Order: sequence, then C-alpha cells, then structure tokens
Amino acid sequence: MLASAITSSASGIRAASTYLDVTSNNIANSDTPGYKTGQITFQDQLYRAADPVGAPTTGVTPPSGTQIGSGVVVDAITGKFTQGAALESTGRFDLAIQGEGFFQVILPDGSTGYTRAGNFVTDNTGQLVTPQGYRLVSDLIVPANTSSITVAPDGTVTAALDNGTAQVIGQVTLTRFVNPGGLSRSGDNVYTATPAAGDAINGAPNTNGIGSVESGRLEQSNVELANELVNLIVAQQAFRFNTQALQLESQVLQVTTDLIR
Repeated sequence: MLASAITSSASGIRAASTYLDVTSNNIANSDTPGYKTGQITFQDQLYRAADPVGAPTTGVTPPSGTQIGSGVVVDAITGKFTQGAALESTGRFDLAIQGEGFFQVILPDGSTGYTRAGNFVTDNTGQLVTPQGYRLVSDLIVPANTSSITVAPDGTVTAALDNGTAQVIGQVTLTRFVNPGGLSRSGDNVYTATPAAGDAINGAPNTNGIGSVESGRLEQSNVELANELVNLIVAQQAFRFNTQALQLESQVLQVTTDLIR
C-alpha cells in the first residue's frame, strides 16, 4: 500500500515538472510571432482493484468497490491553434494569415516545413525567406527596388516599386491540415507534417477552407499571459504538494521499518 503511495507521488512530481516546462515555454514565447500555445493534458494510470466494483459479496452485489490508483501520466502536449492578433508591422515583406493555414518553407534538408510566422525578408536572389533563411515555397521574385508588397484576396502579390509603379510578382499559396494539433514542432517557428495531422491541403487563400493573407501585418503569439501565470501557480503548487507527500511517505516507511526491527 505504501509503495503505491510513493509511486503515485513520484508520478505527480514528474507530471507537475512537465507542466512547469510547458507553461514556462509558453511564457518565454509570448512575443514570438506566430507562436501557438502548448497545452498539456493528463490521465490517471492503472488501478488495483482490492474489491472490484459490483463483485458479489455473501450473495449481495455492492454498488461500489475499492480501487487504488497508481498516479498520473502526461496524456498529450498539443498546440492551441487559435488566431493570434494581427498587428501592423514595420517589415516591408511581413505577411499575416487570418484563419486556417500555414506558409510552406523549404528546410535545410530539403523537406517541407510549415509556419504561421510571416516575418519574411528577401535573400540575394529576391526570394522571400524566413529570418533563418528557409525559403517560402512560391514563384515570387521580389525586384530589388521594391518598397513594399500587397496581397490580393486570391493570393496574388503586387510589388510597389520605388519609381511609383506596381508590378505583379507571383502568388502566395497556403497549406492547411485537418488536425493541426498533430503537427510536430521542430523549432524556428516551424512545424513538420506527421500522419496524425492528416493530408496537407494546398491552395490559394480563401479556397478549400484556407484563410486569407494580409500584407503589412504580423500575427502575434496567441499566448494569454494571465492564464499562463495561473497555470504556473497550479503547476508549482502541485509539484510542492507531491514533494511533501513523498517526504511524508518516506518518513512513514522509515517508522514502519524501525517497528519491524
């Protein structure tokens, strides 16, 4: 019985520690463009039935039984893909997605990544890239004398040139997933596809359930600091109480050992 209590407390400490990790990461990324809040869920572990529910006892079926749990385990850590605030930005090539969808980018190994962060710049060939150098998957070539760009509802991109003229330079497409929570975070504001996310649905903005794109704006993190601070307190208290319970169980075990001697 005491061993079960120690196991439960130890699992509670591990779960609370993970809760602290997730919450701290959310707070740290509260100013990261396009960041999506990480959410953690828990589940209880197997139970030991000392007296099974509904088991007949002396000809009578009791309405309840005796079941002893063995602690808690982290069930999942998923992303909360609600819309972040799209604020006016100073970047010449900043883009913000309103609604569902991700920008496609090419990662260093040649695979495709997906991001909500639209703080793009241009490389030496005029292509739009992320601050890390990941190229946006598009046919866009931005002229060297471009002062800003605008995006039409269908994703057509027009460059405003320094000489006062405008030039159509290509089209932005987006990708959405049936279950974006199934995407894998790989850092640098980038996600990678997994079978859990479902098939990638590519298309122009405002088609097939895909959102729109706005130029001159940048989607902010959807972290709600007030909620995260509450979560931080809850996780801290859970960690402290489980630690105290483990200390008490250790003392009881020591007393029991001394009595046996």
